[in-house]
Amino acid sequence: MPPVRTFLRKASISLAALAGAFLIAEALTRSLEPGPFSFLDRNPYVAHPDDPRIVRHQPGFEGRWDGTWYQINQLGLRGPPVGAGASGDGYRIVALGDSCTFGKGVAESDTWPRQLERLLGEALPASGPVVVANMGVNGYSGATYERIFREVGLGLEPDLVVVGYNLNDFPNAIRAVDEYVFGDRKARRVISQDLRDALGRTAIYRWLRQAYYHSQRENDWEQAEAFARGTKASSLNDDAWSEQVSYLESIRDQASAIGAETAVFLFPYESQVYLGSFDTAPIDRLRETCKDLGLPFVDLAEEFRRRARQSDPVHELFLKGDRYHPNREGYRIVAGEVVKLVVARKWALIGD
Repeated sequence: MPPVRTFLRKASISLAALAGAFLIAEALTRSLEPGPFSFLDRNPYVAHPDDPRIVRHQPGFEGRWDGTWYQINQLGLRGPPVGAGASGDGYRIVALGDSCTFGKGVAESDTWPRQLERLLGEALPASGPVVVANMGVNGYSGATYERIFREVGLGLEPDLVVVGYNLNDFPNAIRAVDEYVFGDRKARRVISQDLRDALGRTAIYRWLRQAYYHSQRENDWEQAEAFARGTKASSLNDDAWSEQVSYLESIRDQASAIGAETAVFLFPYESQVYLGSFDTAPIDRLRETCKDLGLPFVDLAEEFRRRARQSDPVHELFLKGDRYHPNREGYRIVAGEVVKLVVARKWALIGD
């Protein structure tokens, strides 16, 4: 056989072997991600009909995207179907937030809205069925929290609206830290966003990215702490903060108009849980804002810190290699703290 043909034959066999090994590794890695197995990622988002800059979930969508299994109901919300309630038919909650409320990286049953539904039902069986509508959407923030509540949430006639903010919703030192520590990665400078997005559709890349970030987390925490100290004084922009507060005030007023209560919490960042000390300015400022608006604020950071230190080594409460998104145990803490608030305020006692 001529040398060229021999080379091409061997190269073809090698490429076929590599492709086969990749497909096997991809299948095995995907089988470890929560939810039903799916060999292809499908984009679950569509543009809002009135504003193409805003995305929403495709109603009725079912499939995998970025390591998460999406099962979207006809209202475009994650979880089982939910409709408008009737007087006295139980206790209804609307959960507003971003990917941390949606539950990126965990099964639908492990999100904090679904765990809240179970835990509150167990705590207050006399209140009737508890229904929690998960309105979390990846990338949402104050303006879109208010919009989805106005367009969808009000029609569900909730008794309680819970707003789950993330630290990157507000101007603060931790947000600046995130942009500094993660935005300046060498890989991010070398590899284009389009290529990273394409690679992100493979489970192997997601696993490698997760393992890398996990291996770097202690160094990242140290950088975060040092950078936050220098950024703290200049990071709280009053105009940007006031804009976010106006959206929260609108949510409160709309909820109050239909007789619903509103509560607020702030998801802790991983370094706030595991470092010995951390920047409390975003928590303190949101707590003061809630006080000014007459809203209860649920402080999650201290409970996360307490739970994390119940074991040695510390208990993992976030997804591996992730700085924002809690795991199943972390979301249980969120749900449990909201249950404590509802019980303490006696909000779910039918007839009160």
